[in-house]
Amino acid sequence: MSQARRPSGPRGRLVTGNLRDFGNDPLEFLSSAAREHGPVAALRFGRTRAFLLSDPSLIEEVMVTRRSSFVKSAPLRAQRRLFGNGLLTNEGESWLRQRRLAQPAFHRNRIARYADVIVDHTTRFLDAMAPRTTEDIHARFKALTIGIVSDALFGSDVAERTGALGIALEDTMNRYASRRGLARLVPDWFPLPVNNSYRKGVEEIEDAVLDIIAARRVGDEQREDLLSVLMEAQYEDGESMTDRQLRDEAVTLFLGGIDTPALALSWCWYLLSQHPGVEESLVREVDSVLENRRATFSDLPRLCYTEMVVNEVMRLFPPAWLLSRDAIESVTIGDTMIPAGASVLMSPWIAHRDPDYFPDPLSFDPDRWRNGAAASLPRFAYFPFGGGPRVCIGASFAMTEMVLCLATIAQRLKFRLAAGARVVPRPTMTLRPRDGVRVMIEPRSTISQ
Repeated sequence: MSQARRPSGPRGRLVTGNLRDFGNDPLEFLSSAAREHGPVAALRFGRTRAFLLSDPSLIEEVMVTRRSSFVKSAPLRAQRRLFGNGLLTNEGESWLRQRRLAQPAFHRNRIARYADVIVDHTTRFLDAMAPRTTEDIHARFKALTIGIVSDALFGSDVAERTGALGIALEDTMNRYASRRGLARLVPDWFPLPVNNSYRKGVEEIEDAVLDIIAARRVGDEQREDLLSVLMEAQYEDGESMTDRQLRDEAVTLFLGGIDTPALALSWCWYLLSQHPGVEESLVREVDSVLENRRATFSDLPRLCYTEMVVNEVMRLFPPAWLLSRDAIESVTIGDTMIPAGASVLMSPWIAHRDPDYFPDPLSFDPDRWRNGAAASLPRFAYFPFGGGPRVCIGASFAMTEMVLCLATIAQRLKFRLAAGARVVPRPTMTLRPRDGVRVMIEPRSTISQ
């Protein structure tokens, strides 16, 4: 066995290490660390050692081959107040038991049932849009995905109650971002405004979800939503999920189902507004496949370019821009010894912009995904939904939602970046546009045919 090496890394400060630089501009800091120090860069956040991995084979070791040596990172585990022991934060045998129980809720035939829900909500979204006005399209897309996920997860009769939880989602993201720099050293109980808003948001989410579960327990109506599937599912011993576990899984699915599609659609139209040639190709496919009718689940195999656009958007602006794990034992990854207690960082933002795998990596080029190009990539050169056994359980639902939403919108509207609008990525738990995406809404009739 080759001797473990000591990787280099950016110089840090005596006490805080790299905390300040990371907190000030995480995307640039991590990108420059990978660029200057290679596939493994050594970092330090206060007393915590960390290693940034940017080689796909090393990421695969952490996520797949040596996954039993790692757990989710401390900042994510700190979100248990919100997510409880849901699939995002759970570990070990408990996680595996839950994953097996929840998996049938996302089988292909069940996702197909929600295609009409997706298109119905998107059609109402379009009906409510006023052409030739300026809007923050990210705010609009959040409202759209809240409606879709509420309907699919809880049923249309409770959509009004869950619609207010979008505010709580923002409080969660703001609190996560606030813990990134030197504020990481401030205890959670300290009465900062962001901590107070977070606690209030968690209470609102918990009250709403537990009320929905309680009402469902006493009802006898047959339902097809995801919550009903989870309630009816049974472990191998015949037991079902407790209300607390249902709450944790429902919150995880609800918040995850809102954020990723809303962000992908926002970044999508931001990019399309600046690349009319790509937009014209998208519109041609949509018109050819749909022929002025509403999209259905059976259209997905023929909406190839539409899916390529989504893939390319999530390459450039992956909602889950950073994944991290903490080593629970000393483990060698590649030729680097990761000591117990150290953190490992893996960034889709960095991996997806690697010129070794994506020529001209900063260009928006959906054609790079043509003819199954993804199959030739290393497993973790492109991983917008994570990977390995803990790949996002809702990935297929999210892709279905994004493709159908994009095709339905492209039938009727286009968006142009508003004059003076500046769109800047803001990395919180997910990669969000700092000040939204302000666009001018235009009817499709102005697109040259």
